[in-house]
Amino acid sequence: MSFSNLKSVTKTADAAAISGRTRVVGIYYTCTGTASSFSLRNGAGNTDDALVTIYSPAAASATDLHIPDMGVLFDSGVYVDVADGNIESVTLFFEGGAAA
Repeated sequence: MSFSNLKSVTKTADAAAISGRTRVVGIYYTCTGTASSFSLRNGAGNTDDALVTIYSPAAASATDLHIPDMGVLFDSGVYVDVADGNIESVTLFFEGGAAA
């Protein structure tokens, strides 16, 4: 299945990224040389359920992740929750919803 109106949004710190029901189909992130992590939470805050958690390597890098099938469904929006400043940016590619 292909999506006709993919959108993207980039966050550099904890923040609501997407409002409304959406499917995240891809993630691109950059990180420093220290291992870290970030979560994508179903909702608009850092206490909502984490549906995706990504752990970065202990090496400065940029990583592009394609989510198989139809992506991950977030029915209440997406909140990016980074563990610390070692995650420099998180870009989400999504269908539905609106960038926050």
